[in-house]
Amino acid sequence: MKKIFFTLTFTMFCFLNMFSQNINMDDYEIYIGETLIGKSDFLKNAQNIPTDKSQKLEFKPITDGSKTAYFLNGNIFSKGEIKNHKENGQWEFWHSNGKKAREGEFIDGKPNGTHKYWYENGQLRGIGNWKNGIYDGPWEMYNENGKEKVIQNYKDGKLSE
Repeated sequence: MKKIFFTLTFTMFCFLNMFSQNINMDDYEIYIGETLIGKSDFLKNAQNIPTDKSQKLEFKPITDGSKTAYFLNGNIFSKGEIKNHKENGQWEFWHSNGKKAREGEFIDGKPNGTHKYWYENGQLRGIGNWKNGIYDGPWEMYNENGKEKVIQNYKDGKLSE
């Protein structure tokens, strides 16, 4: 009897452990109540979620449509359109302090066209071109005070001279 109980318990433990390790977070959106939470902020700060909010935590399959995600602090994280379960069209992203972090177009979840990036202090960080998720064309990068500028050119994701 002990052997049967041990075998059943061990099998159940292995099954649950295997199932929990195979969840692909790329297939889910994270909600606290009705609020969509930015994944990277959730993964970075999940241990700090208050008990009252953690009880409202849900992982839902990604759905298409217009999306606005938030940081756990309540500020906007990102805004854009999901189509075929991926980012499509113009997207905007913010830093947790409320200042814009990035803007640009996505096609099937991959950056495409010109994207702009900003530091947390609001200073322009860089402007560059993407082609199907790969660096392509000129990239202008600035230091945090905006006084130094570097231009690099890329072809098919590789730095060219």
